[in-house]
Amino acid sequence: MCYCHLMKITNTTTPLRRTLQLLALNAAVALLAAGCATYAEHSYNQDFHQNLPTSPNYTIKDVDDSHFKVEVFQGSPGTEGERAVYVKKAAASVAENEAKRRGWTNWDLNYTEDYNHGWMHIVTAEVTRKNAAEKSPDLAH
Repeated sequence: MCYCHLMKITNTTTPLRRTLQLLALNAAVALLAAGCATYAEHSYNQDFHQNLPTSPNYTIKDVDDSHFKVEVFQGSPGTEGERAVYVKKAAASVAENEAKRRGWTNWDLNYTEDYNHGWMHIVTAEVTRKNAAEKSPDLAH
């Protein structure tokens, strides 16, 4: 086969091949995006009218009706001592605020992760409602 015949064959299959590649890429991106749950990131200083030097950010993740998780992490560098203290303070405040927003009067706060990732300190806490009946008025009688 001469070179000119190969070019005709290649040119006719290239658009089809590109279309299939783009289709496969789009499908992969759609599957990955659907499988990855993202949670809204909030600024602790802004939401709680504070001015902590580590500028903590947080997310709240629902587990079920009687559990949620709070993840708090630094938004700006700080000294080793202050970053752990401020991030934990923010985690406790966020957990209390969210528990009260849900109408809970009793809950447990358990720190499940507390670690450094480079300059960033990260705390994850699980909040569990102590009395599941408190949310349902008909069960409280």
